[in-house]
Amino acid sequence: MATDTFTWGVLVGGAESLNVATLQAQFGDGYKQVASKGLNSAIETWSLSHNGRLPDVTPVRAFLKSHVINSFWWTNPWGEKLLYRVREDSISTKWVTETFVELSFTFEQAFAP
Repeated sequence: MATDTFTWGVLVGGAESLNVATLQAQFGDGYKQVASKGLNSAIETWSLSHNGRLPDVTPVRAFLKSHVINSFWWTNPWGEKLLYRVREDSISTKWVTETFVELSFTFEQAFAP
């Protein structure tokens, strides 16, 4: 099965958070030893939003709901095409008017389809 791609635009103002997992040992003489914690120790998360008229936002919401478990391709603002999943508790809807909706969501980097 082919891996889907998130192709919709996101609003300016999205925020990236980069977590680098490390193992550390602090010694009494001030020396600190630091090592990578695993093969994929740097993980990106992106807090994003998309808005528009209800008929245009409905397929975006459907995509987000179906990609909490399944990963997808997305080209982040740095221009890197990477695999992501939607964080399970991050999809939020704000009704601006009866027909205009803003979706907020978070992408977490994934390392397998």
